[in-house]
This record gives sequence, structure tokens and C-alpha cells, in this order.
Amino acid sequence: MRTPSVQEWSRKWVDDHLDLYNYAGSLGDTEWQQAIIELLKFRDNYVHQEIRARLRQDLWKMYDSINLKMLELFEQLRQSKDNTQIETIREQVWVLKTQRIEISKKILAVK
Repeated sequence: MRTPSVQEWSRKWVDDHLDLYNYAGSLGDTEWQQAIIELLKFRDNYVHQEIRARLRQDLWKMYDSINLKMLELFEQLRQSKDNTQIETIREQVWVLKTQRIEISKKILAVK
């Protein structure tokens, strides 16, 4: 699944708010329309905020997925008797730990 570009996010955000603007107009709610116009003035801020929130959400999903894989590997490690297999599992855990650290850094960097 492809991540939408900033332009696509922006276009969708504006379209959604224009739909709301039209709906407010059909209700005769000029106050609401004015509030929507004010929001549209700060479109870039809202769009970037939404993109950061989605990115954080995706990163947390990746982090959780790695944790689940690590738990599975730890269970395999606990049950394994073969030294070669134990070493392979430890290497896989190390790779996942490294990936988890990188994802943690990215989560902290997204503000």
C-alpha cells in the first residue's frame, strides 16, 4: 500500500472541508461556514499534523509487529535444543532488536 503524498493529503483535506462548507451552506449556517474558511487558511498546518499522526501510527504498528516476532523467537529459543538453531534464532532476535531501536528513534523524531 502506497503512502499518499503531501499534495494528495492536502487535496483530500481541502475537498472534505469544502464538502462541509457546502453542507453548512445548505443548512444556512454561515457561522460554521466562516469557521471552515478559517480552517482552510491553515490547511498546511493541519495536513502536516495529520501526516505526522499517521506516520506515528504506522511506526507503532511496525514496532508492535517486531515485538510479536521477538516473542515468537523467544518461545522458539526456549524450546530449542539444537545449538545451531539457537544461534540462528539469537541472530534473528538481534536483527529485530536493531530494527526496533531504529523505529523507536523515528517515533521520537516525529513530533
